[in-house]
Amino acid sequence: MIPLDPLRPPHPTDPAAAAYKEWLHLNVFDHAAGAVGLVNVSLHGPPRDPRSRVAAAGLVHLPGAGWAGGVIVREAAAATLGTASIALEDAALGVDHATGRVHAALRLRDDAVDVRVTGVAVGPAHVADAPMPLGPGWVAWYAVPRLAVSGTVRVGDRTLALEAASGYHDHNWGRWHWGEDLGWDWGSFLAPEGPAIVLARTTDRARRRPGRPLLLVRAPGIRRTFVGSSVTVRRHGRWTAPLRRLPGAMAALHQDRAAPDLPASVRIEAREGGDDVAVDFRVDGAGQIIAADPVRRGYGFIHELPGTFRCRGRVGGTELSAEGLGVFEHVD
Repeated sequence: MIPLDPLRPPHPTDPAAAAYKEWLHLNVFDHAAGAVGLVNVSLHGPPRDPRSRVAAAGLVHLPGAGWAGGVIVREAAAATLGTASIALEDAALGVDHATGRVHAALRLRDDAVDVRVTGVAVGPAHVADAPMPLGPGWVAWYAVPRLAVSGTVRVGDRTLALEAASGYHDHNWGRWHWGEDLGWDWGSFLAPEGPAIVLARTTDRARRRPGRPLLLVRAPGIRRTFVGSSVTVRRHGRWTAPLRRLPGAMAALHQDRAAPDLPASVRIEAREGGDDVAVDFRVDGAGQIIAADPVRRGYGFIHELPGTFRCRGRVGGTELSAEGLGVFEHVD
């Protein structure tokens, strides 16, 4: 089961309601094909405000082919909201807490992408629902580090049958405006069997004042959380290959962001007491989603970097050594 985790829209008297953001997110890692996918359905601005928007993103990264997919943006009134679900005509993501299942469906006709996925929680969720500072605002977080995934992902004339795939789910909500001095680093790294590792930290836009990082390590018999100075994140090199940018019309307005400073690899280390973990992640592709704030003029740039990782370490007397697929997210 997944503990009850409902949507948290603002109360009409909330003085910060104009800065409301909330989304449901699912990553899929097809270890057999080396593919990484994501489905994200999000709310931007208070639901009753005619300026507010709902957005759905669907991306699939295939080795050697890069990212395929796109973004749907509609007025908030077009969304159907459930207790823990957000749906549009061609995109939906929701959680059935009674069965511990996450359901995602998305169809992008113009991009020939179709996703029909169900994930079942493997292990407990991580709940960090106390607000964490994010620029002048805040964000809260709920994550399921590993899901057993089934379903299909279609890209063009290729169909991936997810018979031995892994998944990650999270739910985020908070108050901020895109374009403010904020950013974050996040990553999910899953081996086919063995550890699921999740990184999260907030920061300012220029990454001169990073917040307290958090690293979750989950494996059979292991449930370890590293926080603060015990975690270091180091970026190496620079990604210089082509960048898929979405939505295309928005990207055309931001040519200055066509070649952002993104890493070619990332090394994450955590050490506390007798436990230590090291993760080496290599970037294999890059995508940029441009988020426009609906209430005031401002833009956020969400960069999705899929790739492969290796980890090693020792936690609670158990040796860790594994490799798999991952995704690193850079937001500024």
